[in-house]
Amino acid sequence: MIRIKSNKTENLITKINRKVQNMAKLAINGGKKVVGDGLHKVWPSINQDDKDAVMRVLDRGVLWGPMEEEVTGLQNEFAEYIGAKHALVVNSGTAALHAAVVAAGIGPGDEVITPAYSFWATSQAIMAHNAIPVFVDIEADSMNIDPAKIEEKITDKTKALLPVHVHGLCTDMD
Repeated sequence: MIRIKSNKTENLITKINRKVQNMAKLAINGGKKVVGDGLHKVWPSINQDDKDAVMRVLDRGVLWGPMEEEVTGLQNEFAEYIGAKHALVVNSGTAALHAAVVAAGIGPGDEVITPAYSFWATSQAIMAHNAIPVFVDIEADSMNIDPAKIEEKITDKTKALLPVHVHGLCTDMD
């Protein structure tokens, strides 16, 4: 079974949060540089346990479905880890965006507010369900959607807001 590296994950999140909190502004705008020059650690780190779990799945020949033990186990462990009733493993961020759009009940003619700066899959997931992406400008310091500009884009057709957390920086959700 694939195990979530709880301590490693928590330590990484703590380090990232500490660095983000210490950043008054991006280094390019005169702020403190938080990532040094030279080689950077590859992420995600994949160890032998991860490789063995993948091989067990491939050897069984069942890559997906309710009977696949590794996938079901990972979903259950992750749901417990984040305090949710359920978790769904998908093959990509694009698939995750489609799942979010479906889960939100977004359909034809609905408007979904999203940042103007994002990967193409964000607006594609909206349009694939015949909904309309409504683009909002971003903040210069975070590259994320500007919360101050969201309200002016809300209409009676607005069904959801699909934020994007760019380059590991969380969007201001408050």
